[in-house]
Amino acid sequence: MLRALSLFALMALAGLPTPAWAQDGGDAVEQPAAGAAILRGAAEAGLGGPQSVGPQLQEDAAQRETLSRRPDVDAFFDPAEASLERLREISGLQVGLDYQAVYQGATDSLTDETQASSGSARFFGKWQLLGGESDNPGSLVFLLEQRHELWNQLAPAQLGGDIGYLGITGTTFSDSGASLTTLYWEQALMEGNAGFVAGRIDPTDYIDILGYANQRTTFLNLSSLVNPSIALPDPGFGFGAGAMLTDQFFIKGLVSDANGSLTDVSFFPGGDEVFTYGEFGWTPAREDRFLTNVHVGAWHVDQRVEAGVPESQGVVISANVTIDDMFMPFVRAGWSDGDAPFYKTAISGGFIYYFPNYRDLMGFAAAWNEPAASGLADQTTLEAFYRHQFSDNIAITADAQLLFNPALSPDEDQIAVFGLRARVDL
Repeated sequence: MLRALSLFALMALAGLPTPAWAQDGGDAVEQPAAGAAILRGAAEAGLGGPQSVGPQLQEDAAQRETLSRRPDVDAFFDPAEASLERLREISGLQVGLDYQAVYQGATDSLTDETQASSGSARFFGKWQLLGGESDNPGSLVFLLEQRHELWNQLAPAQLGGDIGYLGITGTTFSDSGASLTTLYWEQALMEGNAGFVAGRIDPTDYIDILGYANQRTTFLNLSSLVNPSIALPDPGFGFGAGAMLTDQFFIKGLVSDANGSLTDVSFFPGGDEVFTYGEFGWTPAREDRFLTNVHVGAWHVDQRVEAGVPESQGVVISANVTIDDMFMPFVRAGWSDGDAPFYKTAISGGFIYYFPNYRDLMGFAAAWNEPAASGLADQTTLEAFYRHQFSDNIAITADAQLLFNPALSPDEDQIAVFGLRARVDL
């Protein structure tokens, strides 16, 4: 099965014609605005980034309304989708399920481990309990997931350490088991121009957001997805809020447990040790915040006494712009003081490109990072991916990473990591 998926994704990556069995029997109809239109809708579906529950639900639903390569495959999922839609209409509960699998292989290693793989099954939803048809709905949002190894004894989230790379080559693809990742209240205010979240949150859903970043549908490397000069905590209890100051300028902020844990649902186990973040930014319009966004942010994390992690702080500047609803270049820069994050300086840039037919997507990113720990060499990462949208519910992504001067392996000049990701959603 993995070989078949690899062959199909590599054919797409090489630009070879789509096989006859993957066609819908007719000529493709160009849809130049499909990718951007989907992101616009997703931006209105919640306060978080593209990977957060509300926007992910909206993006998955919107995918099913556009042209598909395989309507015969789509028909298999139609009854289940219809049932979930009836549930939403009756109760206000919108739910999604997905399964993702990632395989990565490296060209070298400090140990005998050069391969990694894991899977993630997720059940997530948004239950609107207040506001009815108003512009200020209130919803209970949740995400449960089960992350596990596949085929090998190593998960992609741990591969970096084995190959001497300071970072994560397969973000969130670990073997942490079952978890209640998020459970919080999301409340819209001021006709959707402001809002807050409170409860068990994932801070990465709200910090330094650019619309290209989603580890389930775009890049895999942490340095391509976020700014790793930020000491991002794991999910924990917290509060976040944001507001449009004008039609174009916005502010937002967050306070979260600095000792958050994916698997331990404890309420501030380190007492008042917190992570705080504030941001000021500009976007052409609220619905365009994923597509075009320029912002500056500042963060601080308290000393974590029991974990032995010092106090740290830093600033970030990030921007992206979408051209012709298809091409999105982006850039990030961050600087930190303290040893809590991976890096004291992190600069990255790249682009994603939406193909006009079938919602295929490709991207490229380059990142240069200066480690926070003294004595480690600067590290450079290149990553490219091609996502083949096989059907409305199935996507296959080929991914390649080049890691130059891996900081934890001074004898290696470069290491390549090749990967494949498959996602099925409902």
